[in-house]
Amino acid sequence: MARKYPPGPTNFNAGFGLTWRHAWLQCADPLGFSTRLARKYGDIVFYRLFIHEAFQINHPDLIREVLVTKAASFQKQARQRELIRRTTGDGILTTDGPAWVRQRRMMLPAFNAGSGQRLAQIGVEEAQRTVAGWHSGREFALYREMTSLMVRAVGRAFFGIDDAGESLQIADALQTLADAYLDLDYFLVRLPAWIPTARQRRIRAAEQFLDQYFDRAIRDRAERAHGQRDLLALLLDAVDETGDGQRMSPAQLRGEARTMFFAGYHTAAANLTWTLYLLATHAEIRRRVAEEIDAVLGSRTPTMPDLPRLGYIEQVIKESMRLYPPAWVLFAREAIEDVEVGGYLLPRGAWVFIYPWVMHRDERFFPDPLKFDPDRFLPDREAKLPTGAYIPLGLGAHNCIGGRIAMLALQLVLPTLLQRHELSLAPGQSPPQPKTSISLRPKIDLQMIPRELAPSSATEHRS
Repeated sequence: MARKYPPGPTNFNAGFGLTWRHAWLQCADPLGFSTRLARKYGDIVFYRLFIHEAFQINHPDLIREVLVTKAASFQKQARQRELIRRTTGDGILTTDGPAWVRQRRMMLPAFNAGSGQRLAQIGVEEAQRTVAGWHSGREFALYREMTSLMVRAVGRAFFGIDDAGESLQIADALQTLADAYLDLDYFLVRLPAWIPTARQRRIRAAEQFLDQYFDRAIRDRAERAHGQRDLLALLLDAVDETGDGQRMSPAQLRGEARTMFFAGYHTAAANLTWTLYLLATHAEIRRRVAEEIDAVLGSRTPTMPDLPRLGYIEQVIKESMRLYPPAWVLFAREAIEDVEVGGYLLPRGAWVFIYPWVMHRDERFFPDPLKFDPDRFLPDREAKLPTGAYIPLGLGAHNCIGGRIAMLALQLVLPTLLQRHELSLAPGQSPPQPKTSISLRPKIDLQMIPRELAPSSATEHRS
């Protein structure tokens, strides 16, 4: 009996078992391509990428199958893992199998309530520093500003870096690697590393800088007692108590440090950018945010005990992540054995793609999906969402290890940015087009204009 395939687009050269067309579309327009496939072909879609069978999963039940109930039948896709490894090093993001289990087990204690409180407190301080540099009527570039804020916060909270310039150097080197390895032409055609192109020279310089910096930071931290419990110190002390009883190797520490620095600032900066853009273009929601800030905080600096009373701000952040999920596509999976998903056989070696961008805009789960509506995340409404419909930071064992503490920080940083200022788009600013890098950010930075508000009348002027 012939094998049953899910519906999908015509595979050019299917007789030879390959097609380049879908690879090009997936790289050139991943958001549009994935959305069109889901809307036209349904919950599970089949197409070919080169010699590989590819499946796109577009339903919460099937997503749970791949990421939870049948997760043991899949591993992170090898080519994608290698490309990201060149940016972040050998960290938890790029390992799999027993090595990943060991690394995550060792790292989990570092991502505790204390780490979240530390990042939130320092994030608030850096947000205050950012706002102090705003001047009413003077434009600034939003994504660049939010990136600078979160780079400084992550550098201090995770690694004890007090020199903002040093943190920005690290971020620039990491971004150089991410841009180089995720460029469309590099993804499709990889030149040998020994060819001395301008790109290869930038890559080598960035890799050398990062290796030297983190090797030195790890060595210094191991030799000297700093009296602080930042993430690097916690990772340095981590022991695999339920496993082999060993600590991380220097290469593992370096990889985790690079991973946490990059992931820590990149996703948070992207979320703050999209959230502030959405608030600038939705007056009623902006007014409700202002009312909550004034009622809970007034002019007082936000702290951790305020979080339970900042519920609407939490809803706003979650809705922003729905429309513009930082992880717009999850790490591709590769079947390590024949496995059935949704009634179809996925053979060993098949590639599986899951797009939060697509799921979050599915009207079956989010009516009027393009509308910015934070009330979708009222507790009773959020509880009715099927598991797998809302996955801004993944699902299952491989979900983002730092997602919880990042959310705590965002809930305090956002009101700090808005306590004394209203932000609006600069005249002539076009609607932003998303750029699909490791996280989703505007293709062209947004120019914003701050307007300082009088403390006693902030709410009435923000409507």
